[in-house]
Amino acid sequence: MSLEKLRTARTVAGIHQVCKAVLSGEAETVFIAADVDDRVLGPLLAACREKGIVPERTATKAELGERARLDVSAAAVATLR
Repeated sequence: MSLEKLRTARTVAGIHQVCKAVLSGEAETVFIAADVDDRVLGPLLAACREKGIVPERTATKAELGERARLDVSAAAVATLR
């Protein structure tokens, strides 16, 4: 899924909220900002592995926030089923 889909899809943002969505099976696609430190991503990456979701790491935090229609940057965004 491309980043452009974030403009119209139902989304959740933030590492904790995205992790919850992944674990509950609500997340369809996960986007993680390329400029996020890997040590804060441990639980989210583990949840993605457990549920078989391959996160996309292409945008910066600012780009993710902008594409998801947020007023702030976002380290992680997930589209919901």
